This record gives sequence, structure tokens and C-alpha cells, in this order.
Amino acid sequence: MEILDKEGVKIDCLMGHGGLFKTEKVGQTLLASALNTPVAVMETAGEGGAWGMAVLSKYSVDNFLPLDEYLNDKVFKNAKSKIVEPNTDDVEGFKTYMIRYKAALKAEIEAYKNL
Repeated sequence: MEILDKEGVKIDCLMGHGGLFKTEKVGQTLLASALNTPVAVMETAGEGGAWGMAVLSKYSVDNFLPLDEYLNDKVFKNAKSKIVEPNTDDVEGFKTYMIRYKAALKAEIEAYKNL
């Protein structure tokens, strides 16, 4: 996300999918704040990897459309989604965490050098 931000890439919303999103709002709220961007989760989000692989397998057989159109027009056409916005306090907490994490990486590198 830092690289995208430095390059001026603006993200309107990310789509969460997989087991992390089975429990409503929990993973979604954390991800939105960690990445400081809205996160949408569809009602199919909890289906995870095997379901996604089946969708891609079906696409490989029926690929009359570009993938994004196939997903939007065929797979998720009627799927309902909920969007969670980042929480300001949590965003600041994640920023502080990342500063401390990056500072600790220096210690890890030095420890590795001295093994």
C-alpha cells in the first residue's frame, strides 16, 4: 500500500474474500483500517479458495468476456455486499505499529548477521 500511495494510485475500495471474512465485520474492519481504504465484502466472501478456483475453472471454459466483466456480469451480478470504512483511531494505531515493526527489522537483520 505504501508503494501504491507513493506512485499516486488511489483505491476506491478493496474486495475482501475468503475465510477471514466469514464473521461479519471483524476481518473487514481490521483490513480497512490497516490499509486505510474501504473494504467491501460480498455475501459469498466466506466461500474461500476452493470456491474461487471453481469460478476460475468455469471461466477458463466460458471465457467469452474479460475476467472483470465475467465476474461482474456473471458471478457476482446479484451478490449483495457491505462496505466498511477505515476507523481513524485504528488507522493511526496501525501506522504506529508499522513504524515500530520496521524499526525492529533492523535488530532482526543485525541478529542474523551475528549468528
